[in-house]
Amino acid sequence: VLSVCPAKAMVHCAGCERPILDRFLLNVLDRAWHVKCVQCCECKCNLTEKCFSREGRLYCKNDFFR
Repeated sequence: VLSVCPAKAMVHCAGCERPILDRFLLNVLDRAWHVKCVQCCECKCNLTEKCFSREGRLYCKNDFFR
């Protein structure tokens, strides 16, 4: 889910742990992410439309069903 980042809140990315200074962030697994940090933990492809998760890790469809 694409959300507007609150102006005064310092939100840190679940992927890289750096502050999210962008206007928009993604909420995945109830955590905030930079758009570029939402990627498959196996093949590192960007997950722009759909992602799958197992034990808190993000996967693309192909790697999730292996």
